[in-house]
Amino acid sequence: MIGHSFGGYESDLIITQTDRFAAAVAGAAWTDLVSTYLYIGPLFRKPNFFRTENHQLRIGKSLYEDMPAYLNNSPVLLAENIKTPLLGWAGEEDRQIHSFQSKEFYLALRRLNKEHTLLIYPNEEHQISSKKNALDLSIRIMQWFDHYLKDSPQQDWMKADYNR
Repeated sequence: MIGHSFGGYESDLIITQTDRFAAAVAGAAWTDLVSTYLYIGPLFRKPNFFRTENHQLRIGKSLYEDMPAYLNNSPVLLAENIKTPLLGWAGEEDRQIHSFQSKEFYLALRRLNKEHTLLIYPNEEHQISSKKNALDLSIRIMQWFDHYLKDSPQQDWMKADYNR
């Protein structure tokens, strides 16, 4: 399974609910809906309330009206359930979904001894713009899936802590 942005959030959340997938990749994903809700991003220059209440997440209520909905849909809080190896990635300068979301999820999975690798691309935003970095990410995604789906040898970068 692979997703980016909202699809990255969905990938992260889905693997907390099922072990159906042999491997997953999530890029630029929300992982903590509480901190997302209270974040003022430089792109929109307003609180993310609208994004969680009525936009992509469609929770329909504020954090304080339905706290359980935010907690039960935050992958970082459900990380102990994950059995699927996850390759996460983010642009260090992302102005839509702060890279801290991916870093916090990485640290949660690391603390729980879950199989996970995080790639952080300096000088990149929500999507990878540089051809060099786009090629690097594409190759690593292919290597990730080759390893978990086709039993190809594990690459050295998959074994390293906190890549890029």
